[in-house]
Amino acid sequence: MHRTELDSIGAVSVPLNKPYGAQTQRSISLYPTKHCKTLGDYKPLIIAFLQVKEAAARTNRIIGGLDNVLALNIESVCTRLAVNYDPEFYPVHAFHGGGGIAINMNVNEVIANIVNHNHYGNDYGTYVPSNPNDHVNLNHSTSDCLSTASHIVARDMCNKLMTSIDALIYSFDVISQQQVGKKKIARTCLQDAVDINFTDFWHGYTHSLTTTKKRISNISDELACINLSGNIIGRAGDCSPGFAEQSVDILNSVTAEQYQLSDNLFSASQSHDAMQSLASEVEQLARFMIKISKDLRLLSSGPETGFGEIKLPAVQPGSSAMPGKINPTVPEFMVQSSMQAVGHCSTIKMAHDHGEIDYNPWGMIVITNLIDGINHLISGMNVLATHCIIGIEIDSEINQRNVNSLVPTVVKLKQLIGYSKTSDLVKSVNGDTTQLKAKLDELQKDESHS
Repeated sequence: MHRTELDSIGAVSVPLNKPYGAQTQRSISLYPTKHCKTLGDYKPLIIAFLQVKEAAARTNRIIGGLDNVLALNIESVCTRLAVNYDPEFYPVHAFHGGGGIAINMNVNEVIANIVNHNHYGNDYGTYVPSNPNDHVNLNHSTSDCLSTASHIVARDMCNKLMTSIDALIYSFDVISQQQVGKKKIARTCLQDAVDINFTDFWHGYTHSLTTTKKRISNISDELACINLSGNIIGRAGDCSPGFAEQSVDILNSVTAEQYQLSDNLFSASQSHDAMQSLASEVEQLARFMIKISKDLRLLSSGPETGFGEIKLPAVQPGSSAMPGKINPTVPEFMVQSSMQAVGHCSTIKMAHDHGEIDYNPWGMIVITNLIDGINHLISGMNVLATHCIIGIEIDSEINQRNVNSLVPTVVKLKQLIGYSKTSDLVKSVNGDTTQLKAKLDELQKDESHS
């Protein structure tokens, strides 16, 4: 069964029992979602929208823009929709056009219909006394609502990502403590170099991860600047002065966070600078995770013909044809998760290129790809920390042999007798490591006696 609603274009048939309305239904009909994500799949984004709508209703109530009872009902419905989340209320394709108009109106229509039905006993589609545009959307627009909600979500994603970074750092710290004093050979250009401690090797990773976390934290602070009350393109006067003065503080009370109004609302409309910065940092982290994972694959390669310096936990059989074969599937999961994250970040960068003139209309593809990209990265990092890093073991025999091999030996000789003499010595024994090692032992013994 269906009901008929009218919008500025004409009549629209909407399922009778659905709380969304005409504009949502038009978007559903235009952009099929089979095999695609809908807005309902992005719960954090919808929750952030509901928080903005709740703050807007409260602000409008305080400044006298909305009837007290109606505003309170809108506020309570926003809270209830967030707590009792139903993804089927938000069936619009995530990539709908119009600069995010469909997500804004989808949320507006759902709020208005549920207010009217639950608090006033009116049928869906009556929009009395709560109207999606006149009341739920009062004193703000798609532009500042989407941007503000996106910043709320992006900051939450920052926190989740930093938590995963901490977990990964912890896992490397655990194995570092287990391997104190254990040495490995370093390599430059994949060729033998000097010997180093495993602890120093792992701490190289954790330093980079810690630095990345600091940069993400700084970007999170940038994302605390929002443009709620910036309305259409940032022009002053497109919303009530009272709304502009109080809406951000009231949003802070709703979210229990500390947001502040952007210094330039026109800039906030024209671009998504802070989210672009976050995407760049996410991409850099993803590429670093690929590097770490490929290192783990290489160092554990073998078991008999590869590097074999470390042993990764055996988590699943590695071949349907070769009995006993074990593959580094967890690092490979991390590599693929990171590749996917890089792809999402690349899409976000394109959105920066194509934001024409006064409003960058690609906010939906920015925030959804940011959510998806970070989620892929978090998933990979959590699996890597839990099912791979913590269980790494080193092969003492192989590593001991490696640190006593040719290049580490000649480097130690160079430190005692200089580059030229060491070079002549290597030539004189035709690079025989045994003879070089004996000479090194002799020199070290002489030095200790002197």
